[in-house]
Amino acid sequence: MESHRWLPLEANPEVTNQFLKQLGLHPNWQFVDVYGMEPELLSMVPRPVCAVLLLFPITEKYEVFRIEEEEKIKSEGQDVTESVYFMKQTISNACGTIGLIHAIANNKDKMNFESGSTLKKFLEDSLSMSPEERARYLEKYEAIRVTHESSAHEGQTEGAELGPKSGSYWEANFSSLENVLQQLKPTESHMDCHVESSSPSSSQPHSSHCRTKASPLCHHASLPWVKRNHVGPAKATSPSLRLRRWRPFLRLPSVGLHSVAPSIDEKVDLHFIALVHVDGHLYELDGRKPFPINHGKTSDDTLLEDAIEVCKKFMERDPEELRFNAIALSAV
Repeated sequence: MESHRWLPLEANPEVTNQFLKQLGLHPNWQFVDVYGMEPELLSMVPRPVCAVLLLFPITEKYEVFRIEEEEKIKSEGQDVTESVYFMKQTISNACGTIGLIHAIANNKDKMNFESGSTLKKFLEDSLSMSPEERARYLEKYEAIRVTHESSAHEGQTEGAELGPKSGSYWEANFSSLENVLQQLKPTESHMDCHVESSSPSSSQPHSSHCRTKASPLCHHASLPWVKRNHVGPAKATSPSLRLRRWRPFLRLPSVGLHSVAPSIDEKVDLHFIALVHVDGHLYELDGRKPFPINHGKTSDDTLLEDAIEVCKKFMERDPEELRFNAIALSAV
């Protein structure tokens, strides 16, 4: 039985940046949305980028791949530098916080911390620990737990009531980058789409999952994406650029459909991982896995593009899935 469970954290730059600020990180680096995989959309991300967080659904296909990947690496081996900071996950729904820790810890030399920073102290205290020891240390680290809970509540804003087609997915195609930019105007309202959640396999007692609010991820493949507008479906003009904005909601009697946070005991099936550059290689850091995954060579200049290539592989394994988000840690 799980003895530690936190509220899910949103894949939302505003929430993650406020979370890190409360932990004592100076905002010279901040998370921003990654709006798509095409060069024009990646060019909108401020550079340099030192980490990417991917939010994805844990599905049966993914779990089969994860087991096969682990067995292959154990059999064939891989090179992992000792410089990688990696921790296991033993707290349900803490994947967002662990992803943030992985992102900051592996770029600590680039970060500026405020005096008395809670996060800096955690990283210094846990530097010499094993991945399992770091997980147990986080379980007892009350300052981070309290900040996580506060940030999880921060994202619990209600969305607009939906029309008669609520519960379905709108799709929108955009013929040019200008059309995408028009859809990203901050004055526009979000569309809240129903997401059917399924519990992860009971054989994974510490699988941790998170909810997504607003960060879209687009790519060139023929996957359906959701329009960020609750008025109605857009007319298809070109399949080249697709945008989605969605977040899970709960059905509330008498008040329509609104975006609200799941309860602490509710099972959801979304999970965060971090993609970071350490000593010339791109590493996938996932506390559900026994070790970091080396995805090959990268550099400070190409990290975003290399990380997005990894994100594409996650999508290709589940071509019918809609629920992928990415945010990048950028210098501002």
